[in-house]
This record gives sequence, structure tokens and C-alpha cells, in this order.
Amino acid sequence: MKALLSVCFMCCFFWANAQEITGKVKNHGKSEMDLVLMLFGMDYPISIGKVDKKGQFTANLENISLNNIPKENLSMSMGDLYFNFYFNCNESGAFGENSDKPAARQDFVRLTKNGDWAGTVFLVSDEALRPWIEDSGYNNAVEGSFYEVMYVEEDLSLNMTCNSSVYAAENEEVETEYSFDIQLKKGFNWVEYTINEVYETDPDIRASFPSKVTISNVKDPSRMLWVGTYY
Repeated sequence: MKALLSVCFMCCFFWANAQEITGKVKNHGKSEMDLVLMLFGMDYPISIGKVDKKGQFTANLENISLNNIPKENLSMSMGDLYFNFYFNCNESGAFGENSDKPAARQDFVRLTKNGDWAGTVFLVSDEALRPWIEDSGYNNAVEGSFYEVMYVEEDLSLNMTCNSSVYAAENEEVETEYSFDIQLKKGFNWVEYTINEVYETDPDIRASFPSKVTISNVKDPSRMLWVGTYY
């Protein structure tokens, strides 16, 4: 029972529907802050909820208005869907007619206090993934999931597998496989990247990297750890 309580204390617990997640930001214990996205620029943060002094939060991606964001900022931040996932296929037309649909990607959730950027929240299923996310050149990837947010201007669906190649050593490129099974609703969406296999490299040359990945909607929000870093 004590071990179970310890796990409960250390981990985040969530309830989610299509767009809303509640839980606890690990390592918070600070003060009330806003959870924001900055994919359209630091001058135009988008609030998705608040975290209280104890780290409890509710984050919701529904009904977000972009009316206060200049069209220039929107157009500068948007790009082709093909380029807006963390992992890209070799062929630019891999997504078919969806390849050039407008999209924007947000890597981390930001924390602001009185309008100032005060911290960052990493969304991972295993904290061992965080060093790799921060610097994939020097830190090894591990199997598990990490999570991001994507904005699209219309409903989109991807169900396909593609390949790419990653430099592993001198004159050596490793083929990677990315499987997409995701439905994106118009507006903001949670995206899950599940690393199924990791290619082990010579650490003197570069860090180990994901070789098989599945990209999907969030499958199990209870696996998500919200880990805070503060400035």
C-alpha cells in the first residue's frame, strides 16, 4: 500500500475527453501560473488553463479564439502539414492531398506568471525521454511516448506509414519508419509520438535515436507526466 501511495504521489492522474486534460504538474509547488501555447509568437500567448500553487491543473484545447493574433503572425507561423510533425517522411507528398494543408506545431507547454515566461512543462510518459527531447544529438532516446500540440485549419485524417533516413555514422544512414494514425480536428489537438524501437549507435559519434515511431491521438492520458522546469 505504501508503494502504491508513493507512485500515486509521484505521478500525474488525468481525466480527458477529446480536448481537456486535468492532472498535476510534477515539481511545481510554486504559485498559480498560466498554461500557455506560444506557437504564434511570444507576444501572443494562448492560454489553455491554469496551474494552482499545488500543481493541480486543467488544460483545454477547445474553443480557443485567435481573434487577437495578427494575420501576419498567423501566416508566418503556419506551414505545410508535412513539415509540422516532429518526424518527417522522405517524400514531401507522403500525406497525399493533405501534405500542404496549413498547420502549426507547439513542442512544449509554457508557464507564465503575470505575463512573464516562468517555466516550461515537458509532456512525456517517461522522464528518461526528457534529456533526448532537449538535446537529441548527445542524449539517447528511449522507448516511450512524448506529446505535443498541433493546430490545423480544417479536419484532417492520416492513416499511413512512411520511411525516412537518419545519419548514424560516417557513410551510414539508417532507415526509419513512421506510422501515422491520427485524426486532427479543426483547431488545436494533442498529438502523441510513441517510440517503439530505438537504433543504438556508437556514442562517440552520435546518440541513439528512434527508428520506429507511431504518431497518433493521445491513447491513454493517464500515462502522461507533466514535468515542470522553472526559470
